[in-house]
Amino acid sequence: MCDHTLGYLHNWVYKSDIAQVLKNEAYSWNNHSKTMNSLTRGNEKLMKEDYKPSVFLDGRKGYMNMFKFCPSCGEKINWKDIKKAI
Repeated sequence: MCDHTLGYLHNWVYKSDIAQVLKNEAYSWNNHSKTMNSLTRGNEKLMKEDYKPSVFLDGRKGYMNMFKFCPSCGEKINWKDIKKAI
């Protein structure tokens, strides 16, 4: 059984670890935003304050390059089910 390759952020992301990878990404981006907000007094509203793991699954924003089909086995990836699980 194939552990579908879903796409990549900084490295390949597999179906079995997608939730943990997205939680780590959201945590890192939130920390970065807090740091940048502390350095930009008076311009705090320019930085986004709250990243959620589901934001990274929005293909329109370009955070994660996603595949429609698994490159390993060719099976179509059901993104609706993955988004519901996150």
